[in-house]
Amino acid sequence: MFRTLGLMAALLSAAPAAAERINIDLQPITQAIVPQAVLAGDREFGGNGPRMVLETRLVPVRGGTAIEAHVTFRAEETGGDGSFTRISPPPFEVWRSARGERVEFVVGNANARVEWLSGPGCGPIGCAILGPSEDGGRITTQPGMGYIRDITYLGDTMGDDISSDNNPHGDTSIRTIRFHPITVELID
Repeated sequence: MFRTLGLMAALLSAAPAAAERINIDLQPITQAIVPQAVLAGDREFGGNGPRMVLETRLVPVRGGTAIEAHVTFRAEETGGDGSFTRISPPPFEVWRSARGERVEFVVGNANARVEWLSGPGCGPIGCAILGPSEDGGRITTQPGMGYIRDITYLGDTMGDDISSDNNPHGDTSIRTIRFHPITVELID
């Protein structure tokens, strides 16, 4: 009996095994994010910004075998009539387990926010736009923050900026979001 109690005491006092942490690469979001709702003002930013904000949250799903990025993007005119739009599309799957790993949580901050001011759109000759452009607006890559490496977007253009359809051509939109590798803790 004493031997059994001693074995039980030893098992109860043993330190739990540390969960394994690994670094993983997230797939970029390459599907255009195109806001269409006019929440204030009209569809035109008219050279007033817009101030753009991208927020993401990484969430383990399907028992930890995948990670989704929940994204919210908004753009607001800095003058004029205060045109404003926002979109929260369905989550994007940015990682899926290839070897049966199951993620319990993202180590560090699972939320990231990037805010920047877009330059005004202008005619293709007036601004001497170099590089990719659409409708007088330049397609630009903006450095990110946290686990967001960078964002490629189109801000203000010469025409309407808030789209009336899902086609991003010539409209304020996010074209690509790329990520830095992240650290996750696996389920024991």
